[in-house]
Amino acid sequence: MHRASVLRSRLTSLSHLNKKLTTSLPQQLTSNQHLSHRLAHLEIMTRHLHSTTSSSSNNGNTKRGSTKKRYATTALIASATASVSYAGYLFFSSAAIPAVSGESVTEDTDSKRKTAVFKEQLSSDPTFGYEYVGFDSYPGIELDDGTGVATAELKAASVKNVAAALDAAGFDENMRGDKSESTTLNPNHALRLGLGACPTYGCPFLPSDVHYNDQTKLALEELRKKTITADDNKSSLLKTSGTEKAATLTLIGYKGGRMEDQINQDRAFVLSPFMYRNIMKEDSKVRPVARLLGVFDGHARLGEKVSEYVVKTLPALLGSKLVAKEELSNQEIGKILQDTFVEIDASSPADPSGGCTASIVLQIDSNIYIANAGDSRSFVAVHIIDPISKAETTHIIYGTREDKPHLSFERLRVEAMGGNVYIPPGGKGTTRVLYQDPTTGSTSGLAMSRSLGDWDAGDVGVVPDPTIAILNIKDIKSKVIEKLNKSCQDKAKEVEIDPATGESTPSSDCATYGENDVKVFTFSATDGLLDYIPENSIAEHVAKGLYNNKEAEQNIHLLTACEDLIYAAAQGWQEDKGGRYRDDIAISVADLESDP
Repeated sequence: MHRASVLRSRLTSLSHLNKKLTTSLPQQLTSNQHLSHRLAHLEIMTRHLHSTTSSSSNNGNTKRGSTKKRYATTALIASATASVSYAGYLFFSSAAIPAVSGESVTEDTDSKRKTAVFKEQLSSDPTFGYEYVGFDSYPGIELDDGTGVATAELKAASVKNVAAALDAAGFDENMRGDKSESTTLNPNHALRLGLGACPTYGCPFLPSDVHYNDQTKLALEELRKKTITADDNKSSLLKTSGTEKAATLTLIGYKGGRMEDQINQDRAFVLSPFMYRNIMKEDSKVRPVARLLGVFDGHARLGEKVSEYVVKTLPALLGSKLVAKEELSNQEIGKILQDTFVEIDASSPADPSGGCTASIVLQIDSNIYIANAGDSRSFVAVHIIDPISKAETTHIIYGTREDKPHLSFERLRVEAMGGNVYIPPGGKGTTRVLYQDPTTGSTSGLAMSRSLGDWDAGDVGVVPDPTIAILNIKDIKSKVIEKLNKSCQDKAKEVEIDPATGESTPSSDCATYGENDVKVFTFSATDGLLDYIPENSIAEHVAKGLYNNKEAEQNIHLLTACEDLIYAAAQGWQEDKGGRYRDDIAISVADLESDP
């Protein structure tokens, strides 16, 4: 059997695997004890690590690069139907997920980045042949007006633009502050709990830690036991981190030393709806649905300050640019996304150190805009329900690339700017852009070729300009339905001959797929999750949370589906690193067709 088939069969047989595991456990162990054991597992292994090792992580000022091994590992994905864990071996190879190559350059002759014209690339997904537009917003080496470091003029203008956007969005000093109580990792943030005014563009869902926040652990356990529901107003988790159709969660990593000294540098949010039209003015018109979600993986010393800053400022700045004009073309929205990334980079608190990835998904009506800088990734997927058999399948339509310095045009830019790309011997490990760390004076390596912040790496060609893709929900559904129906009709033309009677019968009944049989959703994740759980597995498990049958005994909530994946990745880090290191993990998910 093909490795991918093995993976799918194992991940789609959760109840069967848990039933087998349950029979092997002591009968006196209750389901509550099973869950407690699973939730405590991470704490135990990190405490054990601290007692046996010293701080053995890489230079703290460097983005810690795992070996990026996507290999057979033990993944702990909790069952939707039993409060126990199971060990399932994930065998997989890298899937052929379509992504914009980002290796085109602009053909514009103007030397200024702000007037660059993007060269579009038409690509298609390999399963259904859906075509989408992608382009690289970086203008190209020959048109670059410097490096990844903004000029003093651009920094000043960007700071001014961000401040104006925050004012227009209704941010007060408490919402802007960098104090711990205002962090976007606060699971009970006052805005969604009605203890303060939300920004004019709406209140975001923000990630809570699945293990190190006691309230979150309790709420997730109650969701599994179905003692609280999506309509339960008593659950702060359901108010602050997600619903049945949109969610975000996180888990702090371990980089050596005491657990209480660890800092989660990952950030994420989901805005569903994203009411950007309310920025600058009150908007009483009925508008198309809009959503915004993303993840931001901080790195280097003080990287959490940069990722925190991005989460707080990006929706306001992006929204203020979108609302400045009544009607916008896809090309104009692409330029707005680039300008937003560049201005946030220029105004970020990256002095003396720090940076973060940025991978976002913007939905406006049926259009989907994806912008990515760094090695976090975003995906668009479809969930298909056979109208006759009710069998369910999930397919990824689009996925962003990882911006790695070994990619041909990325390496060309870095080396043209005087930088060096480190490629590990034998191709094992991650490639890095080498630069001089400002806080230590030593040579450090950044495991990506694009990011926000990282100004010292910007001196050697690390840029904030994102790769961008534009998709359309209606077109995706139309293409998928067309392909499914044609495939079924072709199969129905085949006949089976009864050797005894010679009679022929159709080889299969042909289902006719319609709009309601194909669902479109999206998710973004940091490499802490993606390094150990393949994107197809993430999509399949997320879909179980998004589109579960509420009446079925084995259904799972979207938040617990995200929790499952986070613990599975944590187990992968444990198996690979022996507890010496685990990256921060964050995920954001949203259905793109439900009412926000």
